[in-house]
Amino acid sequence: EGDFCPICTLPIPLPMDDHSSFESCCVTRVCDGCTLAAQKRGMFDCAFCRTPMPNNDADKLAMIRARVKKKDPEAIYNLGEQNTAMESLVCKRTCR
Repeated sequence: EGDFCPICTLPIPLPMDDHSSFESCCVTRVCDGCTLAAQKRGMFDCAFCRTPMPNNDADKLAMIRARVKKKDPEAIYNLGEQNTAMESLVCKRTCR
């Protein structure tokens, strides 16, 4: 069971990470087809909300944390996923 692209409303095939991108500005998953179509039109900002894309991970994290403060459930989930991934990476390096 997957999500639907908010722009074209088509289902995003599984695995979703291979067929879509997560936009940290609006905490939305947009299909690669819509992202590519926007880039072909010369729009390199977010295809959904048109916010300029962050240049580094710190800016992405700041955008997600701003959405978490607004109690956005997708942002809370994504932040938790990032923390879990970082913890497992740190443990792999130090728990040997």
